[in-house]
Amino acid sequence: MATNPLVVAATALALLFVFWRNRRARSSLANIPGPPAVSLWKGNLPQIFNIKGWDFPAYVTAKYGRVAKMRGLFGKEVVYASDPRVVRRVLMNFPPPPMVTESHNLLNGDGLLGSNGERHKKQRKMLNPLFAVKHLKSFPPLFFEVSQKVKLRDTYLDKLGISEEPRVLNMHYWFSRLTLELVSQASFERSLDPLDSEDSAHPYTIAVRRMLPAALPLSVLRITVPWLRYFGTKRFRRWLVHSLPWPALNEMGEIVDVIQRTAISTYEEKKAIDIDDPTRKDVLSVLLAANRRAAAEDRLTEYEVISQMGTITAAAHDTTPNALARLFWQLGKHQKIQDKLRDEIRQANLDVNGDAAQLYDGLMALPYLDAVIRETLRLDSPVSMLQRRANVDTTIPLWKPIIGVDGKEVTALNVAEGTDFILSLHPVHRDPEIWGEDALEFKPERWLSPLPDAVADAALPGVYSQLLPFGGGYKACIGYKYAELQMKVTLYTLLLAFKFEPSEDKIYWNMHMVATPSVEGVKGSQLPMKLTAL
Repeated sequence: MATNPLVVAATALALLFVFWRNRRARSSLANIPGPPAVSLWKGNLPQIFNIKGWDFPAYVTAKYGRVAKMRGLFGKEVVYASDPRVVRRVLMNFPPPPMVTESHNLLNGDGLLGSNGERHKKQRKMLNPLFAVKHLKSFPPLFFEVSQKVKLRDTYLDKLGISEEPRVLNMHYWFSRLTLELVSQASFERSLDPLDSEDSAHPYTIAVRRMLPAALPLSVLRITVPWLRYFGTKRFRRWLVHSLPWPALNEMGEIVDVIQRTAISTYEEKKAIDIDDPTRKDVLSVLLAANRRAAAEDRLTEYEVISQMGTITAAAHDTTPNALARLFWQLGKHQKIQDKLRDEIRQANLDVNGDAAQLYDGLMALPYLDAVIRETLRLDSPVSMLQRRANVDTTIPLWKPIIGVDGKEVTALNVAEGTDFILSLHPVHRDPEIWGEDALEFKPERWLSPLPDAVADAALPGVYSQLLPFGGGYKACIGYKYAELQMKVTLYTLLLAFKFEPSEDKIYWNMHMVATPSVEGVKGSQLPMKLTAL
């Protein structure tokens, strides 16, 4: 079908008008310096979202300071910030831009990540008790059982032959599968992966693993996402996703279908059981029971409840496997630290079949284990940036002044409603004025003594040790304690059984919204490591 030239002309004029308006708009950021745009219509976004652009945040901080002005789509101004006071104010007060929230909504429904405002508050209120330590203390035996299954009984030692000789495995692949199995059992009381061979993953596990790579080619659509819900019915949009001749879009449609079918079938199974049975501790059972008892105005809809399944698993899969990959990658490079951590674990000699609460407390009380995780999440946070949008006019004092375009010191940032922020976490976690001159070193011992006074003064709003891998503010990750438990159980279990060493492959990390490991010339996320049985 031929394209109507009038439609093309009208679209081009509309885009030119948006570009002209953004360029001509009177700006409260006129005195904030920043690098020139590298693209007429994408501004600095190719630099900010360059998957190999790890040097860019450090370059911006060194040249312009902890706050810089950049250009987004069609010339719109964007605040690029690593100033801790700006990070704190923005995360504590401003929501994600609509394109972020609506992207999650399209993929996973009306869950925590796909909602804002009063709906988000209502969901958070209902879910908070399910992610509290009191509830979490019932899960260590389950987590150890699943982790030991992948460690000893069948897979690594026997079926993969590591008991006979060392072998190189793609640990990112196994961490992804292990994480999703732990999440599915703890959250939905459903096993989705036997973890007994290299090719036994459930279709749901495969779909969730494919989601992030499949989303990257579709990033060009993100600007249109807030308006997509008005484009016909949901059924019509689904038909378009599967019918348009765009392989990346078709693949994403298949992924979403698998996730939604699994979520609905899990929900239907749960409706048929006695959800008030006190022995059922999984998140979905407890949520359904709490939702049934809640007042009508506080109750979640059936669709909101179903949406939590995709939300929880997608959020867990984005961060925890990549955090585990970073942990073992660092331990592989630092054998003395690996040995010291293994010694602490051996000496602890926790009773993994004993009382669940005591097991949880014992695991959380291991100081070097805690220090290794904190240091890895500080130096190599899996989340490299967060996006927010100002919903009011405000002024934000800076932690340290910057030099404005006029050559004078700027001590506060004047922000207009609608201003977009990209919070760059990498330089925040590596700032020598916050963490000390050794900020670029992998040094778990820093967490075993008092941190510099500047850490308290910076007052980062992270929910985990003033670190930001799980975000901060009212949109912080609700499941960060689950992620911490998964990481500690995995480290405890695997380090007792194996020595981890780097393979001969050259590993590089992709700076997506969540950093992933790769090997040059090999498709997909890869972290090959050499495992030797102990």
